[in-house]
Amino acid sequence: MIYPLLYPHGEPGWDPKMEHNGPRKQPNRKHETMLQFACYRFAIRTAFSHIHQSKKLFQQYIVDLYVRVEGERLHYIREHQSELRVEQYAGLQDFVLNKARVDNMNVGRIVVLPSSFEGSPRNLIQRYQDAIAIVRVYGKPDIILTMTCNPKWSEITAALAPKETVADRPDLVSRVFHSKLDQLLRDVLKENVLGRVVAHVYVIELLKRGLPHCHLLLIY
Repeated sequence: MIYPLLYPHGEPGWDPKMEHNGPRKQPNRKHETMLQFACYRFAIRTAFSHIHQSKKLFQQYIVDLYVRVEGERLHYIREHQSELRVEQYAGLQDFVLNKARVDNMNVGRIVVLPSSFEGSPRNLIQRYQDAIAIVRVYGKPDIILTMTCNPKWSEITAALAPKETVADRPDLVSRVFHSKLDQLLRDVLKENVLGRVVAHVYVIELLKRGLPHCHLLLIY
């Protein structure tokens, strides 16, 4: 057992054969995914939650679950390369094989990540090209708006337990920040509080202190 303090009674963790109970969006899916199990564990309830009170251990638990979720996605991509039409990238495979032959290296199995995989090279290149295409059509940005996260927001401080700090609840900070970001985008893009926006691009980053912030580029 990796986390005896989080599972004091030896409760079972996630299993690939764990059945999905209750309504679901996809009727054909009968088993619970790792991401759904993580959301269930992180849900905020009225009763005492020893997981949310574990401070740095809770943060390590979040990182471990994130790595497992990403590992499940990578495993699916690796085992379903034919469904992702990887054979269309024959030129890329030929380049890698020729490069390995010249450098006298063993390539192994080639796995191509789709552009929908967040953080992959193709995903970053595609997002960059989309942003450049928007600027080419609509022109340079008129406003660069930066939204930062304030750890003293009332929505955050009101949800903290006694003797609990913002650093102990990254899940709460992320949820409040994205909620306020959605409201900001709704006000700027739909309500036109700053004028009619014809195009926009934004990116979310993390500061060194662990708080998120957003850079929003507006084109009028």
